Order: sequence, then structure tokens, then C-alpha cells
Amino acid sequence: MSQWDSKAAFLNVPDDGWSFVGFANALPCHPSEAEAIARYLHRKRMIWLSMRAGHGRVFPAAMRPGRGRPKARGVEQPPLIDPQLAGFLTQAHPTFLKIRLLLSRDPGGAWNENQAVKAEINFAIAVEATNLMALCRTFAKEHPSIPIAALRDALWLDRPHTMPVVAQTQPDLAMAGSEQFVVQPVAKTRLSKNLTDEERMMSYIDAAGASGIAVYEIVNKGKIARDRVTQIGEMFENMGAIHSAVVRMSDRGRTGTRYFMRKYGEPVIGEGGRLLYCRDLAI
Repeated sequence: MSQWDSKAAFLNVPDDGWSFVGFANALPCHPSEAEAIARYLHRKRMIWLSMRAGHGRVFPAAMRPGRGRPKARGVEQPPLIDPQLAGFLTQAHPTFLKIRLLLSRDPGGAWNENQAVKAEINFAIAVEATNLMALCRTFAKEHPSIPIAALRDALWLDRPHTMPVVAQTQPDLAMAGSEQFVVQPVAKTRLSKNLTDEERMMSYIDAAGASGIAVYEIVNKGKIARDRVTQIGEMFENMGAIHSAVVRMSDRGRTGTRYFMRKYGEPVIGEGGRLLYCRDLAI
């Protein structure tokens, strides 16, 4: 070790110190030997070596205090992730856990096996993905200084096996998503009073999406007589524009006629008359 005494005599250590890598470059020596050499020179009182939480830093010998480390001289590494992002990931973990549990219940098999069970699982996963998206929107609104890309990267870094499932229903959270989240409409557009009953009813069915709309909802929204709604629905179905089915939306819900746009596929009904999904698009 005596060979390092002469080299250390010519070192000009800055007041804010060196890390072991910086010390090895200045000496010079191999980085793997830097800690042993620094401890030797520290015992020789040629430098001051300060250790904390496994991290070492080399200071000038003149800064050696009577006890402890030089004041206002830290060794800790900067945080690897923004503390606010770390807190957000903690909030999102219960949602990720629910998605993983739902995925573990998938019975597997061919696409046409256990369709009812798979549909229930896919629907529940889509709900949890929507909840995660709502958390992301709230966080982005409360912390506008944090880029959307940083939020998305943190999610993919933390849950690389779950995020591809989320991205299937939430494209804004996909790996190559946009720089800003798509703005959600704050209010529904009102239909013109000049529309006919047929135009008004078709607008309601189209706006309902893959889950369809019940007859009583059209009656209440459009102020159209129930007999008139039934008549128009039969006309649309004969034209091939819509599908109709007598279903219930929950296990204990009431059954009733529901209309679906043809572009979403034919509705699939499970045991007890519950609507599961449309054949071409899960809901």
C-alpha cells in the first residue's frame, strides 16, 4: 500500500468530495481497489473517508472533524424515482392485485370453451383497468409538472406483466401512448328537438355502445310511447340495423327487451337470461 502514499500526496480533493469511482479515476487505480486504498489512506490521515448506508465518499484530510462526518456533506444517492410517482404506484397496487387475481381464475382452453366464465373475467378486468385510468387522470391533473410519459414508464416498470392486459382496454396507457391523455367529454350532447322518433331512437341505441339500451330507457329519455318504441324497434330489426334480446343486466335484475347496434355483434345470453357480451366485442 505504500506505493499509494506518494500518489495521494498530489491529490487535490474537492470540498464536496469524490465517490469511489471518482477517487479511482483521480488516483488512478482500478475501481474495485478504490475502497481498500481509501481506507488505507484514511488511516494514514491523508484523506477523510466518510461512509453511510454502504456508500463512501472521499473528502480532503483538512475537513476531518473530531467525530462524525463533515458538516453539510452527504453521501446518499439521489432518489431513483420521483417520490410522488412512488406514492402513486402504492395507490395503484390494489388495482393491479385485483387484475392479477382475475387473470389467475381464467380457466384457459380454446376460445370457444368456458365462454361465460371468460366473459365475466374480461368484464371485471375491463372495470379494474378503467379504475386505474381514472387514478392516472386524477394524478396527472394534480401533478401537471410530471410528464405523462414518466407516469406511463413508472407503471410499466412496476408491473410489466400486468400493463399489457390494461393496455388492451386503455390505449392511453400503452407503451407507445400519446403525450397527453384523451380528454373525456364533460357533458353529453343534447339531441335536437326537431328529430323524428326514429332518428331519436337510433341515436340512443348508437350512443349506448356494446351494452345496448333498454326499452324503458328510450321511453324515459325520448318521451316516446312504449308501443311506438316497440314498433320502431321491430322495424329497425327487420331492416337489419339492430339486434334485440330479452335479457337482464345482473343476476337479480329484471328481464326486459334491449336493443343493440348490429356493428357490435349478436348478444350472447348466459344462464338465467343475463347478458354476457356481444359476439364481436366484449362489454
